[in-house]
Amino acid sequence: MILIYPPVAKLSEPPPGVAVLAGALKDYKIDYKVIDANLEGMLWLAKRSALSENILYDRWSRRAVTHLDRNISDLKNVSVYKNMARYCQRIMDFNKTISISTDRRFKITLSDYTDSILTPIKSEDLLISAEQYMQNPFYQFFETHLSGIIEEFSIQIEEQASQYIGISVCYLSQALTAFALAGWIRARFPKKKIVMGGGLVTSWMSMPAWHDPFKGLIDCMVKGRGETALVNLCMKSQIESKQTFRPDFDFGKWENYIAPGRVLPFRTATGCYWNRCRFCPEKAEGNRYRAEKNSKLLDDLQYLVDRYNPQYVHFLDDAIPPSFLKALVSQYSALNFGLNKPNFKWYGFVRFTRELADPQFCEALYCSGCRLLKLGLESGDQAVLDKMDKGTDLTLASKILTCLKNAGIHTYVYLLFGTQFEDEAAANRTLDYVTRHSDKISFLNLAIFNLPRFSEDVKTLSTGMFSDGDLSIYLSFKHPSGWDRKKVRMFLDKKFKKHPAVGRILKNDPPFFTSNHAMFII
Repeated sequence: MILIYPPVAKLSEPPPGVAVLAGALKDYKIDYKVIDANLEGMLWLAKRSALSENILYDRWSRRAVTHLDRNISDLKNVSVYKNMARYCQRIMDFNKTISISTDRRFKITLSDYTDSILTPIKSEDLLISAEQYMQNPFYQFFETHLSGIIEEFSIQIEEQASQYIGISVCYLSQALTAFALAGWIRARFPKKKIVMGGGLVTSWMSMPAWHDPFKGLIDCMVKGRGETALVNLCMKSQIESKQTFRPDFDFGKWENYIAPGRVLPFRTATGCYWNRCRFCPEKAEGNRYRAEKNSKLLDDLQYLVDRYNPQYVHFLDDAIPPSFLKALVSQYSALNFGLNKPNFKWYGFVRFTRELADPQFCEALYCSGCRLLKLGLESGDQAVLDKMDKGTDLTLASKILTCLKNAGIHTYVYLLFGTQFEDEAAANRTLDYVTRHSDKISFLNLAIFNLPRFSEDVKTLSTGMFSDGDLSIYLSFKHPSGWDRKKVRMFLDKKFKKHPAVGRILKNDPPFFTSNHAMFII
């Protein structure tokens, strides 16, 4: 089995999903090869622009290309992250090198990929991308880099064991290139069978009207966790589903990721333990919450830390369970480490729970290595939070923000505007809440609500097409209070972002990498 993670996604850490798949294959002694084509393809794209003789360089482009190696090197040095102006200059120059490497049809950045002709939310366009794979900006990368790796792996082991190529598609920004890759594999290696899975594929397959438009191109589409499915394909038998597999990051070219040290992504569970928020696509998709015992998770974490020696651990959970936070504190306490602190720092997503309103617990989190917590506040209006079943109490949230700040833990707060539960008055109350707590909020993420196509709230709203793509997982809706997307966007641009206290916070947000680099900015 060959596992490929295609462009475009953020380059700060190795992809965790394929690492778990690799761990499952490893457990069952199945030969495999993992290719982080996102990292290698994006670096290839940047280098190509530096070597091209066909690009008309303006002054900025010439500077970016000339200093490409220096910019990449500096972005692996933590000192650059302590100077926001220098950091932004390096990031913007690196991004410029990427963006000028293709013709105007494509817009590629360090966090996104768009095509002015094809869209990833239309199955017809994805099939065209596969058919016209030679037009994809990464086609020459497929030919000059991936082909040799696939051929070499096939020679090293028996052909029977290398017949499958898995493509992991987690984000819309990967979809068009993933299908171009599939089309290239079909033409270049016609005997290989293509398996496709990942978060985006799961969302597609969760749609009530899913009918698999990719038959004939993709041999097997996998919904949800793919570990057991891949093992069954390779072994041609049915194994019992195992709760979790220890990730295998041996494929990671750690020195090439854009971060000031090794970042180990780690997930304690799949799904969300709360799983009640009415705005959440995962709830609408019916994704179950599945977690392992804390003792096993800590054993796996310590094994990975010992093996890969990361400077940072990024917990990927939708929300880290409080029980695991307590176990983490216990594991990395002074009792186990003597007078030494843990040899890594960590960050992740949590809910506003009562444990975090305890000053001593927050101090213990800091001592365990915690430096940044991401929190989904969503709204500063209690009635809105109650209607969306968020389970957050604003009075408690205020205490938590204070405790975290006093403990030295920074916060990345997420806000969601334009739900059917909100109106302009409620949005203004959110602005008031944020400004009153602005000294305790390090970063802000502002989002406009999209209604999941399969949400239970669809039955109670007047809905329409969000777009004409058959793979769009969202619907538009007539807001009960007339608080439509245009008004929400105008409120954010003209009022919310213009507030001095909010503006100061927004200036802290790292371009392109956002929360993935926020840990280093602090």
